[in-house]
Amino acid sequence: MRLFANHDVDGNIHSVTWFNAPEGVSIMLMPGPGEVVSEIEGHKLTGAAPSEKALRDIAKNYKIAEPLARRTLTKKKR
Repeated sequence: MRLFANHDVDGNIHSVTWFNAPEGVSIMLMPGPGEVVSEIEGHKLTGAAPSEKALRDIAKNYKIAEPLARRTLTKKKR
């Protein structure tokens, strides 16, 4: 199961979404204004579908700990 969080740049979670599909299938989540979508690795949820309570508990009691990586542009080498 893959778990995703819509969160702001401070790590505050606004919503949690899970996805369980065969290998090679992916989804694209559209974040709201000022939000970022991150896959949550190392979660303890298992099974076919997590309960709504489990997802709400994650959004209420946790935040995204890793800071967002800053990216810069560099010239391509030819």
